[in-house]
Amino acid sequence: MKVHGIILSLGILLVLLGCTTENSHGNEVLVRGSWNLTNVSGGFAGVDDDFEKGKIVWEFDAKADTLMVVNNDESNSIYNGLPTATYTYSVLQEKDKFYLVVNDKEIGGITVGETKLLLDQNSTTFGSGADGFILVFEK
Repeated sequence: MKVHGIILSLGILLVLLGCTTENSHGNEVLVRGSWNLTNVSGGFAGVDDDFEKGKIVWEFDAKADTLMVVNNDESNSIYNGLPTATYTYSVLQEKDKFYLVVNDKEIGGITVGETKLLLDQNSTTFGSGADGFILVFEK
C-alpha cells in the first residue's frame, strides 16, 4: 500500500513540475511604458502599413496591469491594432518566449528591445499561424 502511495505522489509531483506555461507577474515590466505603433504587416491580404509616431499609442502600466490604447488613425488601413480603450494585460512566459495577453485573450508573441517591440500574432502558445499580423512599435 505504501508503494502505491509513493508512486501516486511521484506521479502528481511530475505532472506539476511538467507544466511549462507560467504567468509570472514580473513579466509585465517587459513592455511597460509608452509604445507607438509604426508598422503593421502580414495578414491574409499581405498588408504593409506605416503609421506616424503618436497616431496610435499603447501605454502599458505594469503596476496596474492595464493597457491604455489611443488609436487616432483615420486611414482606411485593413488593421491598425486595438481600438481606443483601456484593457487589462499580462505577459505569459513559456520557456524563453513571451506572449501578450489582453483582456484574458492571448494575442501573440512579443520580442522587446530597448526601443522596439514586436508583436507577432502568428506566434502563440498554441502553435504558429500564417495569416496573423505583425505589429512593430517604437518608443
